[in-house]
Amino acid sequence: MKVFKRICLVLAAAFLMAGCKQEEDEFNGLVISSNSSFVEAEEEVTFCATFYKDGSADSNEVVNFCVESDSTGGAVLKSESAKSGEYVLLKVGTVAGGFVKVAAECNGYSAYKIFGVNPSEEILVSDKAIGFAGLGVDMSKMVNMVTVSTGSELKQYAKRGGYVIFVEGSIDMSEGILPAEGSVMDGSSATDKMNSFIASNSEYSTYDEWIKNTTNVSAGDNTGTTSISNAYKKIIQIAVANNTAIIGLDRGGYVRGGSFSVKDVSNVVIRNLSLKDAVDPFPHHESGDGWNAQHDLVSIDNGKNIWIDHCTFEDTLNLGKAANGEKWQVYDGLCDMKSTTTNVTVSNCVFKNHDKTMLIGSSDKDGENDPAARKISLFYNYWLNCGQRCPFVRNSLCHVLNNVYDSDSNRIYNSQTSINARAGSVVCAENNYFGTVASPNEAGGSISYSPNSNFNPESYYLYVTLENKNVKSWVNANAGAGKVCVQ
Repeated sequence: MKVFKRICLVLAAAFLMAGCKQEEDEFNGLVISSNSSFVEAEEEVTFCATFYKDGSADSNEVVNFCVESDSTGGAVLKSESAKSGEYVLLKVGTVAGGFVKVAAECNGYSAYKIFGVNPSEEILVSDKAIGFAGLGVDMSKMVNMVTVSTGSELKQYAKRGGYVIFVEGSIDMSEGILPAEGSVMDGSSATDKMNSFIASNSEYSTYDEWIKNTTNVSAGDNTGTTSISNAYKKIIQIAVANNTAIIGLDRGGYVRGGSFSVKDVSNVVIRNLSLKDAVDPFPHHESGDGWNAQHDLVSIDNGKNIWIDHCTFEDTLNLGKAANGEKWQVYDGLCDMKSTTTNVTVSNCVFKNHDKTMLIGSSDKDGENDPAARKISLFYNYWLNCGQRCPFVRNSLCHVLNNVYDSDSNRIYNSQTSINARAGSVVCAENNYFGTVASPNEAGGSISYSPNSNFNPESYYLYVTLENKNVKSWVNANAGAGKVCVQ
């Protein structure tokens, strides 16, 4: 059954001593209400603050207002005071995706309301990052602009730093080595370029021959896989330097077969790209777990101030089996993070048809000395037909807000977990939609379903929770590459 799961952490006992009845005190204080938490840029939104005394609204009291913080660029209150229950107008600024925090005070009681400006229908180079990435991403450090249409150009400019790189059209980072989308990744679908690559980097002449000879081995034997896997990695890996933005042009750029490496760098933005098939045709053997891939679509290792937005991550190839009958896994993660990575936001993205989707923390020891240092925001993402790790979190603070988790008739993987909190992690999960998928689970970490004393995202940045009934439709309409134009 499809339900919204927003469950408050319960700290009090459920029952008192038998025969006793606890009476609740009548509410005293301020409540701010509004028909909408979002508005278009430079438009007005109405709200009211009602003062309650002994459980009843008191219309005689005066409420005072102020704009406590504003990232919309000039929000203005039309009145700084009003009678309790009277409507007040707020005009927001021009910055799409910005937020305004309005504070209210009456008789020693206080309350606040956050309003957001609807995201722009265009992607602008000047856009501000949201969530934790908004604390550090600085587009002004990307002083050069270039448009690329080939894999070699993309690699060349990505490693320079200081560039906004616009991706035009479709790029095949594998240079024709991968089979067509929808094929089975085994020897039967090998391309001529794959067989040529095998012949140049091994003792075998075809991919089929390589698979049959190399994977029909005893457990733990990786003879013949390491060197050729490294040779392929040199072709498909895109090393991203400091102060780099990579943005798909028009209705989204397309990069297939590549692996973006965001390692030991800061201030990186990846937006409006359709990213597919970070395939490792030469996986290595792990005892008890078959053959496993080494390449992620996006790998963030010791990265800081990273914003990934309006991208589509997807697998298209079907999996075969190794010659010895074991699992043959040519995909690793879609977007993995490890080491001292922090201030990362992944927003408005689609993660589709994948098993081990997003790993945050490579082991229980990764980040154990300072689990609050790794800070990740996951906003407005659509996780469709994903098996697990959406995300899998270790030793981190992770804010999972307004996401959709669902599956359809095209799924390949059974849903094992959605949000998975592990060693040392604290996950604040708010206002997410869970369709026909597994429930979140915790094992050594904690998941709260509203801000709590362990981790309150509001102490870091402003944000708005969507209306529950609108989460799925909003995310479905806005998430992924090609949903907005680039200017």
